Amino acid sequence: MGSQVLQILRQGVWASLTGGWFFDPHQSTFSNCFHLYVWIFLLTFPFLLYMVLPPSLMVAGMYCLVVAVIFTAIKTVNYRLHAMFDQGEIVEKRNSTMGEPEEEPVQGDSNPLRDPGVEMTVFRKVSSTPPVRCSSQHSVFGFNQVSELLPRMEDSGPLRVAEETGKRDRSSSVRRTQAIRRRHNAGSNPTPPASVMGSPPSSLQEAQRGRAASHSRALTLPSALHFASSLLLTRAGANVHEACTFDDTSEGAVHYFYDESGVRRSYTFGLAGGGYENPVGQQGEQAANGAWDRHSHSSSFHSADVSEVAGGLNLLQPRPVVLQGMQVRRVPLEIPEEQTLMEEAPPRAQHSYKCWLFPGRWTSVRYERLALLALLDRTRGLLENILGVGLSSLVAFLGYLLLLKGFFTDIWVFQFCLVIASCQYSLLKSVQPDAASPMHGHNWVIAYSRPVYFCICCLLIWLLDALGSAQPFPPVSLYGLTLFSASFFFCARDVATVFTLCFPLVFLLGLLPQVNTCLMYLLEQIDMHGFGGTAATSPLTAVFSLSRSLLAATLLYGFCLGAIKTPWPEQHVPVLFSVFCGLLVALSYHLSRQSSDPTVLWSLIRSKLFPELEERSLETARAEPPDPLPDKMRQSVREVLHSDLVMCVVIAVLTFAISASTVFIALKSVLGFVLYALAGAVGFFTHYLLPQLRKQLPWFCLSQPVLKPLEYSQYEVRGAAQVMWFEKLYASLQCVEKYLIYPAVVLNALTVDAHAVVSHPDKFCLYCRALLMTVAGLKLLRSAFCCPPQQYLTLAFTVLLFHFDYPRLSQGFLLDYFLMSLLCSKLWDLLYKLRFVLTYIAPWQITWGSAFHAFAQPFAVPHSAMLFVQALLSALFSTPLNPLLGSAVFIMSYARPLKFWERDYNTKRVDHSNTRLVTQLDRNPGADDNNLNSIFYEHLTRSLQHTLCGDLVLGRWGNYGPGDCFVLASDYLNALVHLIEVGNGLVTFQLRGLEFRGTYCQQREVEAITEGVEEDEGCCCCEPGHLPRVLSFNAAFGQRWLAWEVTASKYVLEGYSISDNNAASMLQVFDLRKILITYYVKSIIYYVNRSPKLEAWLSHEGIAAALRPVRAPGYADSDPTFSLSVDEDYDLRLSGLSLPSFCAVHLEWIQYCASRRSQPVDQDWNSPLVTLCFGLCVLGRRALGTASHSMSASLEPFLYGLHALFKGDFRITSPRDEWVFADMDLLHRVVAPGVRMALKLHQDHFTSPDEYEEPAALYDAIAANEERLVISHEGDPAWRSAILSNTPSLLALRHVLDDASDEYKIIMLNRRHLSFRVIKVNRECVRGLWAGQQQELVFLRNRNPERGSIQNAKQALRNMINSSCDQPLGYPIYVSPLTTSLAGSHPQLRALWGGPVSLGAIARWLLHSWERLHKGCGAGCNSGGNVDDSDCGGGGGLTSLSSNPPLAHPTPENTAGSGDQPLPPGPGWGPRPSLSGAGDGRPPPLLQWPPPRLPGLPPASPVPTEGPRPSRPPGSNLLCSEGPSGKWSLGGRKGLGGSEGEPASGSPKGGTPKSQAPLDLSLSPDISTDASPPRTAQDIPCLDSSPPESGTPVGAPGDWPAPAEERESPAAQPLLEHQY
Repeated sequence: MGSQVLQILRQGVWASLTGGWFFDPHQSTFSNCFHLYVWIFLLTFPFLLYMVLPPSLMVAGMYCLVVAVIFTAIKTVNYRLHAMFDQGEIVEKRNSTMGEPEEEPVQGDSNPLRDPGVEMTVFRKVSSTPPVRCSSQHSVFGFNQVSELLPRMEDSGPLRVAEETGKRDRSSSVRRTQAIRRRHNAGSNPTPPASVMGSPPSSLQEAQRGRAASHSRALTLPSALHFASSLLLTRAGANVHEACTFDDTSEGAVHYFYDESGVRRSYTFGLAGGGYENPVGQQGEQAANGAWDRHSHSSSFHSADVSEVAGGLNLLQPRPVVLQGMQVRRVPLEIPEEQTLMEEAPPRAQHSYKCWLFPGRWTSVRYERLALLALLDRTRGLLENILGVGLSSLVAFLGYLLLLKGFFTDIWVFQFCLVIASCQYSLLKSVQPDAASPMHGHNWVIAYSRPVYFCICCLLIWLLDALGSAQPFPPVSLYGLTLFSASFFFCARDVATVFTLCFPLVFLLGLLPQVNTCLMYLLEQIDMHGFGGTAATSPLTAVFSLSRSLLAATLLYGFCLGAIKTPWPEQHVPVLFSVFCGLLVALSYHLSRQSSDPTVLWSLIRSKLFPELEERSLETARAEPPDPLPDKMRQSVREVLHSDLVMCVVIAVLTFAISASTVFIALKSVLGFVLYALAGAVGFFTHYLLPQLRKQLPWFCLSQPVLKPLEYSQYEVRGAAQVMWFEKLYASLQCVEKYLIYPAVVLNALTVDAHAVVSHPDKFCLYCRALLMTVAGLKLLRSAFCCPPQQYLTLAFTVLLFHFDYPRLSQGFLLDYFLMSLLCSKLWDLLYKLRFVLTYIAPWQITWGSAFHAFAQPFAVPHSAMLFVQALLSALFSTPLNPLLGSAVFIMSYARPLKFWERDYNTKRVDHSNTRLVTQLDRNPGADDNNLNSIFYEHLTRSLQHTLCGDLVLGRWGNYGPGDCFVLASDYLNALVHLIEVGNGLVTFQLRGLEFRGTYCQQREVEAITEGVEEDEGCCCCEPGHLPRVLSFNAAFGQRWLAWEVTASKYVLEGYSISDNNAASMLQVFDLRKILITYYVKSIIYYVNRSPKLEAWLSHEGIAAALRPVRAPGYADSDPTFSLSVDEDYDLRLSGLSLPSFCAVHLEWIQYCASRRSQPVDQDWNSPLVTLCFGLCVLGRRALGTASHSMSASLEPFLYGLHALFKGDFRITSPRDEWVFADMDLLHRVVAPGVRMALKLHQDHFTSPDEYEEPAALYDAIAANEERLVISHEGDPAWRSAILSNTPSLLALRHVLDDASDEYKIIMLNRRHLSFRVIKVNRECVRGLWAGQQQELVFLRNRNPERGSIQNAKQALRNMINSSCDQPLGYPIYVSPLTTSLAGSHPQLRALWGGPVSLGAIARWLLHSWERLHKGCGAGCNSGGNVDDSDCGGGGGLTSLSSNPPLAHPTPENTAGSGDQPLPPGPGWGPRPSLSGAGDGRPPPLLQWPPPRLPGLPPASPVPTEGPRPSRPPGSNLLCSEGPSGKWSLGGRKGLGGSEGEPASGSPKGGTPKSQAPLDLSLSPDISTDASPPRTAQDIPCLDSSPPESGTPVGAPGDWPAPAEERESPAAQPLLEHQY
């Protein structure tokens, strides 16, 4: 603990104060001295220049030049050294045994090679029996002839070697001990040259020279062979050779093998079966001995190769033996079993790098990359080096310029020089990690923060001083404050000066973000508070959004300036001002509906303008499964753009007309207050009263919501949420607010203020007034369109403050409203911060997670005033207020945008598409629950993308705004939803999914948000109870002291219900395994017969030849994996699986499956089909047994093998099964799906054991499962694709590997609507806890997994919020990308409002209306009826302008669902007589015609057609159409409204009511939300296709048949499609 505190003090606190310099005891003296001297120079050099030399620009230039030269030299050397490490050559310098240095350049990377020395070695005595791994089956290495292996050796005097060796032996005689094991340094022990090895006997030298001379290529002799030679050199006639065979145990035979640790060893046989074992270096010898490494058997090392030197080996006296850099002591070998001692004396290799100074000139540098990184920060490119040098020079120039100006005196000069030195030093060695760094490790961006901020502050000080001295602007008084005066500029200059001097403390506390974050924050704040924009998601989107707002403001500014510069008549509005108002409202509407992220818009433009680029990107993405999301997003954006093209024109024209009507000037004394009162009343009812009545605990007093959804009382939700009347009312009132009230308020204020400016031009200059009016109008309108819940309070405070309290301070209502909108946004932030602080530190519910928390609680009480000041500052600058280490001490963090996190962290799912095959088979990556469960949060994100914006508009989440955070809690899903961008009809959010089975702290907080408080009956210390549906006193008090509240307890969202069963309990006994194996066999048979390649398999000669022996009498496969306990067709007589026993059990099933094929197949017991089925079933069971470790009868191996086959790991090990490789589809399309289907059938067996006894039932069940169910391993990419495509059901076998469990689970997923609790969390609580975690883990380096800041705190949900941070700060199992939800994708909202309006939709609607009017008028003129009565009997109305392809003719296929359309009760819909007549012998009707829509009925959804549509029978006139969309006549009745005796359709008598369907200009079919019961088929009239008995058209007089050319008109399709 103490060392960690010292490290934080050194590397954190002290380094932040100095800019990066601190003393590091772990680094070298050179590094610490270099840092110290550079820091002292940077500090004292400007101070001495200022104190000694006279102030002049010449001194400033000299100072900048010196700094530039020094930084250039340091940066250049640093850059060249890193380039040398990356691309240079390694020079290896080592001293040989002969004392001769030798340099050897080696190409390689920057990592130095390991020492080539050899450690001391033991040659141990072994028993006469060689080790077991030295037997024939374990000897894996062999050699070539000795002629290829003898090395090239240089001539060296043996006497010299012996003398030097004797000297070393005498000096190391005290270290003579027993033998120690020889162990090679693998990978860095190449065979040394001959000068290192020394000289063997002369006869052996001559032999080796001869071999080297006669061969052009010679390899180095393996070290084990040297070892064997050295041991047997003193034996007469010793034959050192590689073993000729595996059984060669003669004297001198050398075998090679691997030991238990995988180390390559050699074994040399001696006399009487004795021998010596020796480890052999692998990597060092692999390159030199590649020839013998390629052999898998021992090749002979012939004795003839060394017979010529056998005489020279008969040496009776001891001799020195030198091997590979080792000093060998003379030990007499009196008997072969004696042990030899060798002591290691490896030469120490010295590595250096070639550093090229000039072409052809280099020098060696002995340095390491790690030492260089500890000395200086690495700069990765030339531009970065130039930027560093430029910034250092700029810091020097601006800093010395301020010194020359005399802004600093006395001790502040030294303080300012300290700030200069810290900014410059951070460019060489920055603070890592910095207090404002958002990431672990080295952050290269943070190194430029200090110099950039210093330059900005210096320029600001200089500019403010110049403005204060020159006074270029006349002083302006605004709201009692004098702006642009000399005192104003000087005061601002002094504030900037003090802030600059406080740089060390500012960066220690981390109050300034890194540069890119600051840029994004500033642009976002300017766009949001200045122009009414939405939040940004990246620096690029911030630049795009602000540029878009500036462009719109520039366009509007010209119109506004021109309008107020012209004189206004007394009771008239200039046309130019009306044009300005129209453009202002239209542009504000369009900008409010556009996202700040231009990615989708650019993708849409690129697909239109550059289709070749789009095709190229599609070709690169074809390897992955297609994702429908990008196309959906492009289609949604396209619809929005088409709609805006029409709506902006309509809005501009209407606004122009209203503004030009002078209504705002004529009624300016009354209209303003009427609009204010209306906006306040509607806003209070819509955004306060309705949400409170819909909350789970209204006003924290009632225990149930007053306005409940239909699903509130349902235990389990069965369908989508129904749209309630109060939801429709909420959405309608919002539309009235956004599109009527607030535009009228802004236009009224604009007109009144513009008229006042024209009348009194002396108050402000016209240019400033035009700018303020343009910016204020744009901001207020966009804010009203985007976020109406907060507007009524802003408007109310504006009226109260500037109309009643301080009317003298008013600067015009528009400017007052604009200022109050800024003030209210900051006041809301302050209120949220104070609520968070008071809730977090309330003494009656404080949770101390550590001892530090207990200490900090009383310490924070005296600093409450400072805490309030911090809250004010943090609200002003929109910065989080975070608890220090999770305690009651709060400090202000740096400013962040609404997105909060600087980097885009998204969860990467681990599956088979991004892991290697060997990793999948061995370690099964991603088998943990968190990785597998993340897909459910991804599906939840897709569901929210379709419905979130619409649900927010309907008020199902309560009041909302940008930056709000919600928690979705279900049985197992707990996700935090962060709203980032809130626009008009769009919401950008990010979802963070928590663990299913979280920690203890998480479970306690989940219980807190899911449990009810209705049962609490306490009041202080007693329990008197409470009134019905009213909370008790304790419950009401406790709910008010929480940082969260439940806004909805039954929020319905589409998702997957997860059920898991333990596979061990389902397969515990042998009988259950036998059932699984039986279903496995039946599934294989099913897939064989269903395969389209069955004929090819039956005619394949290779397969037939391999399976021919199974038909022989008495044949049985007696593999040990088959047993009577699990195989139903096991032949006990033959002890295996035989074809007769297989047919006795499964022949009936084979024949039934074959009978269901379209083409007949031979089904006899000895037919090729039965033989193929038998072979595949045997293969499948053998594969299962092999994966289950064959003979093992326990459950765990069986489950392991089942899981291996389930994920597709089939290992064919038997030669009898290799015929399956003739076509791999036999495995992929038959056996693999068979084992998966068997698991599903086995699971169904528990619910109904006898369900699949009949072959037909089993066949239909497998076919149904194959159609509606996806059975796959969760690591397969098809599993993710199936879930994201909303597959109804899925099944998988999961292997869960936890710390305490190793189990297999059968996972079953069913898509249905889930119920969630929606909890709104104080957004400042979330931001503060996130900022606290980042500071604690990154800057303070607290790695304790049980730290106090993540312990549960139910009042703030501390553990859940901290767990949702980006990894590695938190541990969410899924973090979604930034996802945009559009209101047009919500089906219920689309049905309520209609789809987007477009030019094509309007054209189709006009054409359709004209044709209906034309045909209706013709029918009315002839029959005397009205238009609507003649048009389909009064049921058509205004139909949906859908762009879907229409239906050509009514057929039974496309009218199958028509009979279910609900019809209202009424006198006109009583029992109907048969249209075909009674007893006329005509055939039954061919179709049922759906009745027309009546008033109040929603449009019917189109029924998709399947298959070809039957043509209309000739002469069928029972269904006649008068024109493309005119009247339909039904035979046997006089119109749809009356009975058979009533007048015909079109007469004034008996007609149906006129249709009053709502206008719908959507591009998609209508979606009905009516819940009335369906109408039975008997109530719907039928049509007969038989020809009429007479030649006249069918129907009563007055029914006019349509001409043939009009029947075929395509314009008739919209009505037909609408009714279908």
